Amino acid sequence: MADIDLERTGTRPRRQTHQQPNAYSIFYSSSTADPKLSRHPMKHLFQSRLLLSLCCCVFALTLLFNFKYSSNYSIDQGSVQFNDSSQYTDYALLEQLLLQDSSTSTLPRDHLFIQKLARDSIQGHTMHQLVQYQSPSVTVTAILRSHIQLTQQLRHVLSQTIVPDHIWIIGDQKIENNERVRYVDAKDIVEAISLADADYVWVLDHDTLPGKRYLEYALKVNSSPEYNNALVGTGAYRDGQCISAIERSQVVDVVRDSWVIKKSWIPFLKREKKGKEEALSTFISRVLYTHGIPSVALPSTDLDYMAHTKPRETCKEDSSWRKKLPNDAILFYFNLPQMEELVCRFVDNNVVIVSDIEIKQCKNDSWPVFKASDDISPILNLVQPKLVISDTRLYQAEIPIIYLSKRDIPHSFWLTDLPVDILAEWNSISIKIMVNVDKKHDNYERLITSLDKAHYLGDSVDLTFLMDYAADRTIQRLANHYQWKHGRKYLRHRIVQTHRMALFAESWYPSSNDEYAILLDTELELSPHFYSWAKYAILQYRHQSKKLFGISLYRPNMIETDSGGRRLFTERPHGPFLMQWPSHSGAVFFPEHWREFHDYMTARLADRTGHRMQDVTIPESRVNEWKLSWRKYFEELVYLRSYVMLYPSTSLSTRHIELKKKSQKEKFKDALSLFEVPLMTNASQLHLPASFDLLPIYDYYGHLSDMKTMEKRGGDLQDSISACLPNTEQNFDPSDLLCPFGKIVTVTVENEDDPVPELPPKKVDVYV
Repeated sequence: MADIDLERTGTRPRRQTHQQPNAYSIFYSSSTADPKLSRHPMKHLFQSRLLLSLCCCVFALTLLFNFKYSSNYSIDQGSVQFNDSSQYTDYALLEQLLLQDSSTSTLPRDHLFIQKLARDSIQGHTMHQLVQYQSPSVTVTAILRSHIQLTQQLRHVLSQTIVPDHIWIIGDQKIENNERVRYVDAKDIVEAISLADADYVWVLDHDTLPGKRYLEYALKVNSSPEYNNALVGTGAYRDGQCISAIERSQVVDVVRDSWVIKKSWIPFLKREKKGKEEALSTFISRVLYTHGIPSVALPSTDLDYMAHTKPRETCKEDSSWRKKLPNDAILFYFNLPQMEELVCRFVDNNVVIVSDIEIKQCKNDSWPVFKASDDISPILNLVQPKLVISDTRLYQAEIPIIYLSKRDIPHSFWLTDLPVDILAEWNSISIKIMVNVDKKHDNYERLITSLDKAHYLGDSVDLTFLMDYAADRTIQRLANHYQWKHGRKYLRHRIVQTHRMALFAESWYPSSNDEYAILLDTELELSPHFYSWAKYAILQYRHQSKKLFGISLYRPNMIETDSGGRRLFTERPHGPFLMQWPSHSGAVFFPEHWREFHDYMTARLADRTGHRMQDVTIPESRVNEWKLSWRKYFEELVYLRSYVMLYPSTSLSTRHIELKKKSQKEKFKDALSLFEVPLMTNASQLHLPASFDLLPIYDYYGHLSDMKTMEKRGGDLQDSISACLPNTEQNFDPSDLLCPFGKIVTVTVENEDDPVPELPPKKVDVYV
């Protein structure tokens, strides 16, 4: 080894060299003096006087110098400064000595290194690489047990290149004349560990005689970025085999013989109870592993770096507690017993448990189990789960986390319908709630009450109140003082009367393709599971088809598109379905389609106020006669593009139609019941098929159909209203729908001889 002996280069800690003054002091004995000087006393006296004169001159010059420059410096008269040895150190030379081989052993800084090593997906480091790490400046307490080889073991500990600050011995023997060594009153090693206050505790088994660089080696490695959260040692067990002489570091089941334990790990050992028949090595490795701290065996080809022990008769230590870490796992971190049923519903998934609660309903021996801790980061770093489901709020930016409160857990079993890859997108979408508020107080309070009772599954959900110009002070005060606990609350108030078309269309505009909006009004009342339905459906289908433009909360009893008027929706299925019609009684709208709707509606309104170059008429549709309704333009777009909305099996919103007279309520009771539908009360009714293509499709008129038929109808209508070819790229650009055919336009002039004004040209994007 070309390793530098730190003890000989003068970098040994001062506390070690202080005990050996003779090694660093220089003196001459009387026997080495010049004999001639002793035979000339006058010459000796002359030299003494000369020396005294020189000392006086130096003293006088010093006083003069201090007096001359005292005015140039402001010195605190009550303090004295001393320079330590670091201020005289030649760091360039020291770095050259310590890192002379660094050019050939630079280690990659991979924060996932230990996780990859645990899965055997990356090679470990050689000893030559590991010894290049720098030695940390830390305090160490060594703990030994009294036994027949104690004196020899103590000699090995005291000869370390980094000597422990304190050495504690558990037992009855007495070793005198060493200020570092003392006996502690502890019943066992674990209790002694809990009493230590050093940065590290070094525990040695009774037959371990460490080489002089063992502690330095372990501290170097454990302080490195790659191994700072691992229990390291040169002796270990893995899969029932003893491991000692290895070429590269590797994750093992148990580190044996010698354990260098960080101060932050001590509480884990203190809380656990060691079994009567459990070996100390198994106990330490098991407890630390269940808190996300794996055991790593280090390569040792030099006797100075080994922990010498007697040959083992057997290596059959119990390692059943260490399960193989699965890939793409769902990690459950919980302290509530209510979570157990949800965990059991994920029995077919790769699951990792972090809890102090024993799973009894569906015990699975293949699931790795870790202990709950205030700091779950080490476990997350070790496991690297695809997703975390927790009953405690966690903040880990790199891992998707689903937080379920005690109240939400029983209503979250639909999560098991979604693959782990889809659940991992949980935090990637944002759902906002937009409420158009009128002046009716009762309606407002009913809607707010239903919003408060809903389950939001730990999500941050922004709520916006869009108050009409007619909203009175009572409504404004209620909205202003309303406490929304699930995200930010925004208030917007109009100052002039605005048509309902603009109120709806301008209520929201997406800031990204991951932002969705639930559009509501105060005539609605919501099911407690409306948000769960919205989240579930978005996650399940948002990437499966570009034809899906939204998710309805309302399950309609009537078809409202027929030109002859409303009729009962008799063909609807019992389960969820798709329909070519936008709900207006509470719905989620997708960002890409909403932008396309805005662009389409803007162009259509501009044409209506201009020369009416384009006339879009849906065959046999009721909305053709409507002039100022957002539904007219949205239904045109939906028909042309063959877009569909998802409808639930049971309604998650209902509409309350307020009639002024009591007699009217009785007269139209049956009609009102068609709008005021029962709400979903049980989240077990939330179920969707895995594939979008398995859902039944109903066309614009409420008849069972298919996508090809609707696409042909939309294409036929586009051919009749637009000169552009259909856009097959589905990039949510309505330009191909807005290419009017040339036509003769009548222009009114005052005099027959006046020139005809030129019509402004219209820019059209043509895609070929």
